[in-house]
Amino acid sequence: MTTPTMGADTFCNYFLTWNDVLAITHLSESTIRRAIKKGTFPTPVSVIPEGRRKLFKKADFYLWIEGRWSN
Repeated sequence: MTTPTMGADTFCNYFLTWNDVLAITHLSESTIRRAIKKGTFPTPVSVIPEGRRKLFKKADFYLWIEGRWSN
């Protein structure tokens, strides 16, 4: 019996990186950071406890694009 492993492709199904978000929105990082601070943009989350890298939940991001995301 093999143990299932979670690869990088699995994270791509559920999360977006900062670079992904910047490329899709064509907004600057500082603009997105201001929107996060105001609560008008989804907040990135840490996918690893105590991890420094933050990723955006893909579902929240696409709800934001459609105008249906709420904080």
